[in-house]
Amino acid sequence: MPHCIIDCPAELARRVGEQTLLAAVHDAIDASGLFKPGDIKARLNGFEHYRCGATQDEFVHVALYLFAGRSAEQRRGLASATLAALVALLPDVEALSMDVREMPRETFVNRSQYLEQAALGA
Repeated sequence: MPHCIIDCPAELARRVGEQTLLAAVHDAIDASGLFKPGDIKARLNGFEHYRCGATQDEFVHVALYLFAGRSAEQRRGLASATLAALVALLPDVEALSMDVREMPRETFVNRSQYLEQAALGA
């Protein structure tokens, strides 16, 4: 289930390789062992227009959305492991960050849940 969104300048993604950047982040999260194989969904937003303070310095920010229930230590471990992978891949990029965000299960609906609910209501 976890959804991982990577934001960065489009030029940085092209230079490093979009799939390389996606794989580095995905594999770091996958290596945690907290999720079933194949459950992690990762996507990349490459921005043409952005600012970092008063400059156009490069950055990467990762937001990981997951269901509530993991400990603060587990969430911190995910962020630290992902940042370690980014530092290794992008040693010259100073602005690297990650935010692990919990989502309540009660307010999340996906396609199969929607169809199941629709069938019950029909």
